[in-house]
Amino acid sequence: MNDPFEQFDLPVAFEVDRQQLDERFRRLQAELHPDRFVRQGDQARRMAASVAADVNEAYAILADDYRRAVHLLERTGVDFDPERDTSQNIEFIEAQIEWRERLEEAAAARDSEALEAAGGELVQARAEARARVARALADPEAPAEDAKDRVLELRFFDRLLDEIKRTRRNLAAAE
Repeated sequence: MNDPFEQFDLPVAFEVDRQQLDERFRRLQAELHPDRFVRQGDQARRMAASVAADVNEAYAILADDYRRAVHLLERTGVDFDPERDTSQNIEFIEAQIEWRERLEEAAAARDSEALEAAGGELVQARAEARARVARALADPEAPAEDAKDRVLELRFFDRLLDEIKRTRRNLAAAE
């Protein structure tokens, strides 16, 4: 796969112009749609489908804060293993434990109000984490020393917000 920023002709940066990204994605999808290559044969259609798949993957990376941040770190040679890497910030690790306990208690008590309150606070905490990632990656060629930790924090909030969505669905289904 080519570099996502190059594919979309966007500056290499954590902050992306979402409207520009979406417009270029739609344009590339239209240009690469396999139906446009019907007269050129199976090989041309397969090639277009392959390039379209690369464009879809590049878009998925650029459209997602976490994936875009990881890509930027990897561009500078930072090893990133999302399954094994964890934050080294003790205060944040303690905060993770508190967040998880709070959500588990709300879910166990089937307390929708507590779950909603925690969800609102998590949305705010995620916005703050995103801002820290943006600062850490302000120079994408030379990320801040703590950039990896900041990205891991963002991943934590994204996962916890997904967990809240699942818990909400489960509580609603049980009613």
